[in-house]
Amino acid sequence: MRTSQPRALLTVSIDLEAGPTHLVGHRRLNEITIHLLDILAKHQLPGTWSTGDPATSAASQVVSRFAGHEIAILGDASWVGCGAGRQRFGRELASRTECARNAGLEISTLVLHATELGDQCDLAIKHGLTAVRHSAVAGKSARRWRASTLRFGLWSFPVSCALPGSSRWLPGGGGARSAKALVDSAIAERGLFQLAIDATGLEARGASALRVLHRVFEHISLRRQQRALDVTTIRAAAGQLSEQLHGQPSQSILRAA
Repeated sequence: MRTSQPRALLTVSIDLEAGPTHLVGHRRLNEITIHLLDILAKHQLPGTWSTGDPATSAASQVVSRFAGHEIAILGDASWVGCGAGRQRFGRELASRTECARNAGLEISTLVLHATELGDQCDLAIKHGLTAVRHSAVAGKSARRWRASTLRFGLWSFPVSCALPGSSRWLPGGGGARSAKALVDSAIAERGLFQLAIDATGLEARGASALRVLHRVFEHISLRRQQRALDVTTIRAAAGQLSEQLHGQPSQSILRAA
């Protein structure tokens, strides 16, 4: 089942780490997390931040101290998807969501890394999830701009654009021009735009990749000021879409980070 919104709806998700990280990696991840928080705050943009185990992640604890952002669970092929099986997925998801909620974190989104959920939607709903952000960039079909429900009312968020880019010639992987054009295409379609950011990839590519992000965020901020789109977290977007699907009055859910 699909729904549409009165104007484009944009979400930003930041993938932190999917598994164990060594000490130096943790320090660098914390540094890039703080840098990204500063960039988002400058442009008053909220974000959905995902980590493999939010309850034990230092980065997610840093993010949780800033109002307006969302913490999500980052799932990879080791425990999500047909290769891992339903039993493994159910056990791991139960443990991660319970520990995160016991730590005071509100968890309702699963972000996928190099895997897909398959037939495990019912288990996601069972553990209180309302949204899934997929791992691969959607193709050129209309699916790129449309949120839809999978099964049991679980909202599906396809990736519209991923940064940093992978160009061999442009500093930082490039991608600013194409990302801005895709944002404008989503606006024209009054659709959903999901920008996925790989934090470890940003750390590896350095300042040039961060400059690309600055340019993209400036464009998003401008379009928001022109009232061409709303910017929110995945959790809040799923809530708005559910309201629209059931015919309830819905107001803009744009909030400053």
